[in-house]
Amino acid sequence: MTVDDFDGGLRPPGGFAPPPAPSPDLLRTVDGMKPVRTRTRFGAFALVALLGLVWPLIALGHLPLRRDLEALPAWWVITAAALWGMSFVLSLAAALVPRRGDVLPAPGRASRVSGTAMAVLLLFALVATAQAPGLSARPEDLHFTLFRSCVHCIRFVFEISAVFLLVGLLALRRLVPVGGPRVGLALGAAGGAMGGLVLHFICPIAGTAHVVLAHVGGMMLAAATGALLLSGIARR
Repeated sequence: MTVDDFDGGLRPPGGFAPPPAPSPDLLRTVDGMKPVRTRTRFGAFALVALLGLVWPLIALGHLPLRRDLEALPAWWVITAAALWGMSFVLSLAAALVPRRGDVLPAPGRASRVSGTAMAVLLLFALVATAQAPGLSARPEDLHFTLFRSCVHCIRFVFEISAVFLLVGLLALRRLVPVGGPRVGLALGAAGGAMGGLVLHFICPIAGTAHVVLAHVGGMMLAAATGALLLSGIARR
């Protein structure tokens, strides 16, 4: 017996009937299909940035600037602002913008970029914090303890970062099933960096301890919050 004989024995008498024609409803459904709009690389980044920047711009426009701003070295003001701003942009991009050719953000890149940004800001605050004698305030000048002044500024950082975290988490909740905490870390770091940038211009306390604990520390706490929130969403 050959293979042909065996195959032929499996056929029903007269062979197989031709498949039925598709129904009119199915044809109308197929004809009405349209291509799905693909997710753009920078769509989530632009949305989160635009919505998140509303409150920082309002704060800078309505709150008084620090009184020692004009007395501080111009190079330091510009350098510190650039570091805070670059940390915001790079961390937010690492959290929301996939690499070219990818669909999802890369968790490893997100954690490396945001971790480096926080380390650079911490080092800068430790070794290069500037003060203007007679104009830069100390916590006691404002009737604060160091702890209370830090709590005050950390609360402000969280107010700024809240929109970035909420809108960013909504954008990411179904896109990062693996490595979510690392992406959340970068998202929180971005919001915290924007809070630190605003504080750079409005916070009158210029001491190293306050800047390190409240401004950079607030960024780190915002980053940790983002990691915890996205981790919780990924487990749901």
